[in-house]
Amino acid sequence: MRIIKKYKNRKLYDTSIKKFITLSDIANFVKNGEAVKVIDNLGNDITQEIFLKARIKGKVFGSLKKEMVEKLIQGFIKIFKGNTDDFIEILLDLVNQGVLPADIAKELGNAVIRHFNEFEDNMKKDIIELIKSTGFVTKEEYDKLKKEYELLKKRCEGQSG
Repeated sequence: MRIIKKYKNRKLYDTSIKKFITLSDIANFVKNGEAVKVIDNLGNDITQEIFLKARIKGKVFGSLKKEMVEKLIQGFIKIFKGNTDDFIEILLDLVNQGVLPADIAKELGNAVIRHFNEFEDNMKKDIIELIKSTGFVTKEEYDKLKKEYELLKKRCEGQSG
């Protein structure tokens, strides 16, 4: 099995031949029946994401006009601003214009939205950890502490009275 490492700078490194490769190389490995696994700099398996990129690059971007690529990029920007509806609409427009095959649009849409949601979840976790590290607590923790305080207060009042 070929192990490919994707570095932070987006370069792909084939550990078996010890050199940098491209998405087209990965597509060729797969076409030739080779088993390929792609990991990121943290060791996470990102094979499916890279396969999707390789398929899209091979099937789509070679045939897209500049304005269509710009429209697709605008869609990516919109999704990172939280507007998935506009992104999906752009994908549908590209399918309706015959520029993007429907199966690729669906795969691309699902992958991007899934990764965006994972990014958003990780961002929330990071923010919560940052808040905790400063000594603040989340609303849920505050409410729990407040209930505990009220119970303790009632117990103390009951023992002193």
